[in-house]
Amino acid sequence: MSREREGMFRLSELEEDALKEFFNMGLGMAANSLSQMVNNEVLLTLPKLKVVPYEEATRMLVANQDEKLVAVRQNFKGELTGTALLIFPGSESLELVRTLLNEEIPLEVLTELEQETLLDVGNVILNAFLKSFTQMMHVEFEFESAEFLKGSSRFLLDITSHLAAQNHSLMEYADADADERAFVLMMDFKTSDENNTNHTLSGFVVLLFSQQAMLILRRELEVILSNL
Repeated sequence: MSREREGMFRLSELEEDALKEFFNMGLGMAANSLSQMVNNEVLLTLPKLKVVPYEEATRMLVANQDEKLVAVRQNFKGELTGTALLIFPGSESLELVRTLLNEEIPLEVLTELEQETLLDVGNVILNAFLKSFTQMMHVEFEFESAEFLKGSSRFLLDITSHLAAQNHSLMEYADADADERAFVLMMDFKTSDENNTNHTLSGFVVLLFSQQAMLILRRELEVILSNL
């Protein structure tokens, strides 16, 4: 196994720090857009970034693997190819909708608004994250339409599901030695209501890149860090 292959999905501390800066830029853009959308200040913070194998990522999302999660999935294609997901525990997703709308909404109405609201939020956040790549790196890719999903963490991070959505052949990923990794970003939403009461909710952004995309990502990071 070549040295490049051994390190393909392992980033140095400097590279992870650089990525976190990109993501923080994206969060800033997303927070501004969300604040305008809901007419209320929304703060987004990134307390933790982990680059881990898919199996570990499924365990990070929830302690109880049977707990249902909600997610917005957005595929992207081009020089960087992969999948971006915004994920919340089911109870947190409803509370996020209630908090963002800043209204006392009955549960049955809230449930009806959940998918539409989370798709809007997912579009804003995931687009901002992905655009942060294009602003700092010389890469181009296109976003596909976002979709709403519900299921366990194992279901949401099932690579075969994402490959099917991207129309990729599983033969491209048939190498048993492949060390696919996921970027797992813990994210806090902070808002305040009319009584100046602060609300904080936690969610995740998970980025799943193809192997080729990871090589391109590492190459771009090396170029950026060499110019510092």
